[in-house]
Amino acid sequence: MIKKIATDLCCLNESCKKAILSLESFVGTNDECVEGFLSCNICTSKYPIIQGIPILLENFNKYACKRIITFGNWILNSKSPEIRSFLKSEGAKIPVSTYNDRYEENGIWYKPYLNTHNRYPANDRLLSLFKNEINPHHIYKILTTEEINLNGIGLDIGCSIGTSTFEMSKNLSYVFGIDLSFSFILKARKIMATRKRRNMEFLIADATNLPFKSKFFQSIIALNVIDRIDFNKLIVAVNGSLKKNGKLILMDPYHFVDNYGKDKFDSNQIRKNLGKFGYKINKEESYIPWILKMNDRTYLFYFVDFIVAKKK
Repeated sequence: MIKKIATDLCCLNESCKKAILSLESFVGTNDECVEGFLSCNICTSKYPIIQGIPILLENFNKYACKRIITFGNWILNSKSPEIRSFLKSEGAKIPVSTYNDRYEENGIWYKPYLNTHNRYPANDRLLSLFKNEINPHHIYKILTTEEINLNGIGLDIGCSIGTSTFEMSKNLSYVFGIDLSFSFILKARKIMATRKRRNMEFLIADATNLPFKSKFFQSIIALNVIDRIDFNKLIVAVNGSLKKNGKLILMDPYHFVDNYGKDKFDSNQIRKNLGKFGYKINKEESYIPWILKMNDRTYLFYFVDFIVAKKK
C-alpha cells in the first residue's frame, strides 16, 4: 500500500462518522507498507495490510472463511510477528466448513479476467473468425474518450486485475481500484509496480460500504457489478462518495438477471432507478461487445449496456 493514501481512508464503523485511519507499518519502505494495520482512533477497529494490500472490511473473519487457501498463504508468507499473530488468532475462529472463492487464484473466474488484461493474440481462434471487426478491449478504451471526459479522482468498483483502472489513470489525477478478490488485487498491484504507475492504488473493499471520505470522487465506474449486489445499497454508497456533478458509469451485460427476484435488472429499470436517486442519464441503451475467454475452447460473448449518469 502506498502510505500516503492512509489519509484518504476511513473507518467503516458508522458511529465513527468516517474517522480517518492511522497507519502502523511493520514491514515496508519509506513509501510503501507491505504489512501493518490501519487503525481507528475512535473505536477499536483494525484493518490488516497483507502483502501490500489493505483489507478494509467490517468482518475480516467472514472474508477469510470464504478463501481458506488464500488465508493459509497469508500465514505462510507473513513477515512480521504482529500480522502472523493476528492471522493465527483469526484462523482459530474459522469453522471447519470453508472454501476458496471462485475469483481467487485457480478459481473458475480468475484466468478469464487475466486473459482479458493480457490481451488476445492476433491468431485467436474466435476473433480470427470475426476478422478483427470486434475489439475485445473496446469497452475499456471508451473510458478515455473525450465524449466521456472523466476527470478528478476516480474509483473503479469491481476492478478485477485493474484493466479499466489503468485506462482511467490515463486521464485522472488518481484512481482507486477495489474488489473482493485478493488474488485480483495482488495481480493488479504487481502490474502497477511493473508499469511504475504512481497515480493509483488497489485495495479490498465492499462496494456497498466504501472506506473513503465523503464526496471524495469525481468519477466512479462499475463493470459487471450491478446485478450481483444490492443495487440500492450500491447507489447509496456511491452517493455518499461522489461529488456534485460527478459521473457514475455503469457497464453491465445483465448476466446474472434473476427473473424471479424482487428487482428486475434491465436497461430501462436501471435508468429509472438512477433517476429516482437524482441522476441525469445522457446515454441511450447500448450494445457494446465484450469478450471473456474462459479457455482455448470456451468464450463468453456479451453485449454490454454502457450508462453515463451525472449526479445533480
